[in-house]
Amino acid sequence: MNRSDSDHKNESTIEYGGFSKEILLQKLKESQIMLNKFAEILFSNENFKTSQEKHSILVKEISIKELGFPNGATMPQIKEHLKKFELSECPLEAAPYLRLTLRDQKEITISDNQKNKAPLGSLTIYSEPIINDDDFPKGFYLKKTDGQLWLRGYICSQDFVWNPDDRFIFKFQ
Repeated sequence: MNRSDSDHKNESTIEYGGFSKEILLQKLKESQIMLNKFAEILFSNENFKTSQEKHSILVKEISIKELGFPNGATMPQIKEHLKKFELSECPLEAAPYLRLTLRDQKEITISDNQKNKAPLGSLTIYSEPIINDDDFPKGFYLKKTDGQLWLRGYICSQDFVWNPDDRFIFKFQ
């Protein structure tokens, strides 16, 4: 993410597409990026598609609080609020490419009180779920722990309240 330009703080252009899921998984492995079981479930689902053509999008990193939710928000509340900020969902496929690009992510210290919450320092990629089921992974988040980069899938219900300090990556219009 480009953090140097104050006018475009936390904005970055990323390219995605051009690889099959198999090649994309191989590139993650070659880059020593770890996946959790929920990320593997997302990759193995037939509804997770990859495009043959390359695409480019502008993304923006922003906290739930910066979106106007000082007490946190649910996914439906977040979605309802995005147009005010010229934001929308990222394609699910963009998350692995973002993980391959964003190598200098801040280190996360694991804390027991973070169970069933987004890990401190993680970046959740806001995308439409490929299956509307509370028990199926909704999308990906990025984290770095013990020097190891991760692309992780996550599960949450529609009424789960995200912490005001949780950071998301959105497509910027």
